Amino acid sequence: MTLLATIGLPFIPNAAELRPFAAELWLIATIVAVLLTPFFTPGKSNGICGIVTLTGLTAALLTLLFVGPATGESVDRLRPMLVADGVAYYWKTLLLLFTIGIVMMWFSTTAREMHEGDGPEFFTLLLGATLGMALMGSAANLLMVFIAIETASLPSYVLAGFRKDHRVGAEASLKYVLFGAASSSIMVYGMSFLYGLYGTLRLYSAEIDGRHVAGLAEAVAHSTGGGAILAVAVFGLIVGLGFKISAVPFHFWCPDVFEGAGIDVSAFLSVASKGAGLVLLLRLLVAIGAAQGFAPTPGLIGIAAVIGALGALTATVGNLAAFAQDNIKRLLAYSSIAHAGYMLCALSLLVSNKPGVDPASQAGPALLVYLAVYLFMNLGAFTVAGLVYRKTGSEDLGTYAGLGRRSPLLAACMAVCLVSLIGLPPVAGFTAKFNVMALLGSNGGWWWLLVAVIGVNTVLSLYYYARVIRLMYMADSDEPAFTPPPIGAALSVACAAMLVAMLIGSGPLLRSAAKLGRLEGTPAAAASASAPGHPADSSPLAPVSTAR
Repeated sequence: MTLLATIGLPFIPNAAELRPFAAELWLIATIVAVLLTPFFTPGKSNGICGIVTLTGLTAALLTLLFVGPATGESVDRLRPMLVADGVAYYWKTLLLLFTIGIVMMWFSTTAREMHEGDGPEFFTLLLGATLGMALMGSAANLLMVFIAIETASLPSYVLAGFRKDHRVGAEASLKYVLFGAASSSIMVYGMSFLYGLYGTLRLYSAEIDGRHVAGLAEAVAHSTGGGAILAVAVFGLIVGLGFKISAVPFHFWCPDVFEGAGIDVSAFLSVASKGAGLVLLLRLLVAIGAAQGFAPTPGLIGIAAVIGALGALTATVGNLAAFAQDNIKRLLAYSSIAHAGYMLCALSLLVSNKPGVDPASQAGPALLVYLAVYLFMNLGAFTVAGLVYRKTGSEDLGTYAGLGRRSPLLAACMAVCLVSLIGLPPVAGFTAKFNVMALLGSNGGWWWLLVAVIGVNTVLSLYYYARVIRLMYMADSDEPAFTPPPIGAALSVACAAMLVAMLIGSGPLLRSAAKLGRLEGTPAAAASASAPGHPADSSPLAPVSTAR
């Protein structure tokens, strides 16, 4: 017997199997290109690295759009670790588009402040965090969940303290690391309990060598013992993901990190980190709910109630804490915490109060629509904040006094983004928030309490958002007028225009999210897979079939 026959051949995926993950491969290639750039451009590597990063991200996005959602022809062998369903595709599209915006924002805000030679490090960290967050959207195995979260987190810790001459940034980075280490250890502790209880790390069930192998979701659904240990395990997972989402009470790092980090890093973490955590939490929760048929079992009701209460608490604390903020980045940090709470409320749709209704077909699209809108309103608001800081050297709200006269274009863009953050028409924030409230209300029962919480918090948020608008248009200032850089101005206008366009085109937006917002292993996915002209064995949304 030969050595190869003894140890077996290693798993080497072919081109068809790697096709759904072409975007991740582009990110890895771009990291290598950025690291090599200083060897060919000594003394002027920052700007060149930014261009290389922008080129690689654009190539990854175009490749993803060209490839489209996975057809499932040859991805079976990767499914134990990664899935390529519609939710993963939608999230990666949003993530790449947003990161492209962050790089453009860097060119117009913080590029001139960065020490020459720091560019390769900065963009390598940014791309590494983006890679981890992309993998979080596809992770279907507890080991891959941990790897993806750490791949996203470790570069983020360094990015938070990248302003090397800024003492507050160093302190914020240290707090970020300490909170991250504590939450990761608790999360791994919970994962170890899950493995100890059920003997598997895979999320979905599979057919291996002709026999059915239950995944964690199915094992939890049919579990008859270990209730206390299971509760500790679920708590560990919620702590780990709650840290990424900045859910209360795991949010204390967020305002300090946002204040201490560069404006581009703060913007990146406000959307990418939270979005990745929410998409991963959606996948875990829906898998557990689908395995139990979304029936009102005590365990599932308990999980839904915990997520709903966590969302309500997060939204309320975020909005109330924003009242006292005089720093624009801290204000937007608490705003992002509040919006994470709204999205958590949507993830509580795990139990169906109506026969034949699949909550997963509602929660997934609602979250994706909210993330798509949230991307543009946060990117636009942080871009304007960065441009104002570039001109004034201050992040205090007082620097926005008279901005409507000093820079009418930036003031108008900021006003549009803030109105969208409130959730009022005529911008897309209204569509995102109303869609969540309508879905929660349609399920009836105690979900009406979450509708009321979101409504009350919307009224509360009106105060601190309107405070900035009042300063821009009603307060006097002796500061001179200024013209923003072309790239920053174009990015701000693009975000504001997209928010208006997404309200006008809300129908196509909602339909695309409904089409792609089906997760692996759910009833809606199975129905799509078995529909005429869509064979079950070629669907990315069909039940998992895995071969060793």
